Amino acid sequence: MTWLSTLPGFAVSALVLLGPGMLWGALLGLRRLTLLALAGPLSVTAAVVAAELASLAGVRWSLIPLVSVTLAVGLVLWLMRRSYAGSLPERIRTDPGRPLGRSLTAWAVAAVPVGLITLWIFGHPENIAQSHDNIFHLNAVRYIAETGNASSLDLGYLGTRAPVFYPAGWHALVSLVLVTSGLSVPAAINVVNLSIVLGIWSVGCLFLVTRVTGERRSALLGAAVLSGAYSSFPYLLYEFGVVFPFLLSIALLPAVLGLVVQLLRVGAPLRTMTAANLLLLAGVAPGLAFAHPASLVGALGLSLPMVLAAAYRRLRRGSMPAWRTLVPTAAFLLVLGSAWMLLRPSRGGSDNWDELGNVQLALHEVLTQAPLYRPPAYLAAALTLIGAVALIYRRRHLWALFLYCLGAMLFVIGNWKEAPDLRWIVAGVWYNDFFRISAMLPVSGVILASVGAVALVDVLRPAVRRYLASGSGIASGRGRRMSAAAVVVVLAGLALAPLGAVQRGVAEAAAKYQFTEDSQLLTADELALIRRLPETVEPGAAIVGVPLTGASLSYSYAGIPGVILYGEVPPTDAGKVLFNSLDELTSNPEVCPAVEQTGARYVLDFGTRSVHPGERVVEPGLQDLTPENGFELVDSEGAAELYRITGC
Repeated sequence: MTWLSTLPGFAVSALVLLGPGMLWGALLGLRRLTLLALAGPLSVTAAVVAAELASLAGVRWSLIPLVSVTLAVGLVLWLMRRSYAGSLPERIRTDPGRPLGRSLTAWAVAAVPVGLITLWIFGHPENIAQSHDNIFHLNAVRYIAETGNASSLDLGYLGTRAPVFYPAGWHALVSLVLVTSGLSVPAAINVVNLSIVLGIWSVGCLFLVTRVTGERRSALLGAAVLSGAYSSFPYLLYEFGVVFPFLLSIALLPAVLGLVVQLLRVGAPLRTMTAANLLLLAGVAPGLAFAHPASLVGALGLSLPMVLAAAYRRLRRGSMPAWRTLVPTAAFLLVLGSAWMLLRPSRGGSDNWDELGNVQLALHEVLTQAPLYRPPAYLAAALTLIGAVALIYRRRHLWALFLYCLGAMLFVIGNWKEAPDLRWIVAGVWYNDFFRISAMLPVSGVILASVGAVALVDVLRPAVRRYLASGSGIASGRGRRMSAAAVVVVLAGLALAPLGAVQRGVAEAAAKYQFTEDSQLLTADELALIRRLPETVEPGAAIVGVPLTGASLSYSYAGIPGVILYGEVPPTDAGKVLFNSLDELTSNPEVCPAVEQTGARYVLDFGTRSVHPGERVVEPGLQDLTPENGFELVDSEGAAELYRITGC
C-alpha cells in the first residue's frame, strides 16, 4: 500500500468529517471561514448522534445512519429558514466579511507543512503507534466494523463484559472510513487522524484567532504558521498513550472557544447574535462530549477568562441591572465547578502519575513553550512574549493573556506531585496526566502568540514600506513587492516554527511508527506472522495471547479474536484458567473445559517483553508450550510462534 492508494480513504474521511457540518452550516447561513471552521465540529456531532440512534434502533453503523441524521436535521433547518422568511441566515451569519480566498490561503499555509510532517511521522500508511493504548483502539475499530455498533454506551470492554461508557466518537469516524473505503484498520486510523488535524485543527486555529483580531491577513497567516509550531499538539498525541479520542477532542477546542468569544463579545466586533452562538454551541457540544468528556470540561475551564472579562465589562458600563450579569455568571461558575468535580475518573485512576512531575521544570517549560523535557519552541515562545507585551500596552483583550496563564497553571499544577490534593482538584479531570494537559497549551496560547505576530508585523510594516519605496521610487510596483515580502516572512516563519521543541517531538513520534526487530508493541516478525494467521487458523477459532506483547492484535489485523482483546486480566473465569494453567492441560482437569468454553484453539507466543519499556509480562500458563504438554508448532517468524492446542 502507498499513500496514493489511500486517496479514496481521504475522500471518504473528508466527506464524513466535513460533509454534514457543511450542509447544516450552509442552511444556517454560515459563510466563509465560519462555515469552514464549524463544518468539522458539527460533523462530529452528526456522527456521534447518528451512532447512538443507530444503536438504539438496532441498525448497523454505516454511512446510512449518518446520511439519515444529516438529512433529517438539514430538513429541520430548512423548515426553520422558511418559517423565518429568510431572516434566519442573517441572524446566524457571523463572518466579518473578508474574502474566502484569504482564509483558504491561510488554511493551506497551516495544513501543508503539518500534513507533510505528519506523513513523515507515519512513514507507511499501515504503520501503527507502538504504544499501549493502541491495543484497545486498533481492536475497537475492528469491533465496531464487525458488530455494527458504534455507541459510546457500549464500547467499553469491547463486548467481553457488561457494557460501560467509553467515548466512541473517534472510533465511529474511523470505522466509517474503514468499512466504506476498504482500507486496513491501521491505514484508516492514519488517514482519519491526518484529516482531523488538517480539516478541524488547522482551520479551527484560524477561526479562534480571528475572533479576537478580525480576519486581518497578518492574523490569519500568523495563526496558520503557529498552528504547527507547538510540539504538544498535534505531534505528541500521535504517539503518546495513544489517546486518539483525546486528539479529536483537542482538535475541536479552537472552534468551540471561538464560538465562546463570539457569544460573549470579548473579541473583534462581529455581526452576530447571542441566540445564534448559543445554537451553534449546542450544535458542537455533543461532538466534543462524545469525542472526550475531559475536553468538554476543559472547554468550560478555558472559557472562564472570557466569561469574567465579559462580566467585568458589562458591570463597568452599568448599562443594565447588575443582577442580569451576576446571575448568568454565577450559573456558569456553578456549572463549571460541578462539571470539574463530577466529570472525572476515580482518584485511583491517577495512581500511576503520583510520583511523576517536576513543578520547577514545568514553570520553565510553559515560559519557553517546551513541555515534556523538550528544547524551547523558539518562534512560539518569542511571539508569545511579544503578544503579552502588546496586550498589556494596548490594554485590550487582556483575557487572552489570562487564558494563556490558565493553561500554563493547569500544566504546572499537573506536575506538582508534592501537592497531591491540589493537584487532584485541578488536574484530576485528566488523571493528573500532565502529558495530556500539555496538549491544551497550544489551544490556550495560540491567540497570544498570534497577537504577537500581528503586533510585530504592525511595527515592521512602515519600515519595510519605506525601504521598498526607496529602492526604485516607483509606487506602482510597491504592492507586488509588499506581497513578495509577505511571502518571505511566511516562509521564514514556517522554517522557524519547527525549530526546537517540534523537531524533538516529531523525531520522538516518528520513532514510534516503525516496525523493527525490537519495536515496542509489534515487531516486524510478529506482524508478518499475524498477517499469515488466516492461512492457518480456521474460522471461528480464538487465540490465546498476551495483549501487552501485541498478540491480541490478531483481531485488528486478521479478524481472529483473542481470549483477551486488551488489558491484563481475562474477562471470564475460563480465560483466567487458560492464562494460569493452559500448559497443564494434560494434567489439570479444569483446562480443557476452559479451552472449549472460550473457543481457544491456538496460542500466539510473542515472548514476555511488554509494550511498556523495560517491563516483562509472564503468564504462568503459557510457559511450557511443548508437544508433551499438548501443543504443536504450526508457524513461526523469528522468535514469534503460533501453536495449535492438540491436547484437548
